Amino acid sequence: MGQTTDQIANEIDRTRDDLKANLEELETRMKAVTDWRRHFEKRPGALLAAAMVGGVILSTMIGKR
Repeated sequence: MGQTTDQIANEIDRTRDDLKANLEELETRMKAVTDWRRHFEKRPGALLAAAMVGGVILSTMIGKR
């Protein structure tokens, strides 16, 4: 037997709610991953070392002109 219109509408609503929840969770995770302040608080030495290495690489690339 086929589904009724109400059943299909309910299934679409559930799917929409699931997608919304997944998108909100993804947004929360992305904000946490890209929050450089939080990473700096956890590992300031590693972040400073990475910035220093990046500066050296950038200056080497620019200095070869």
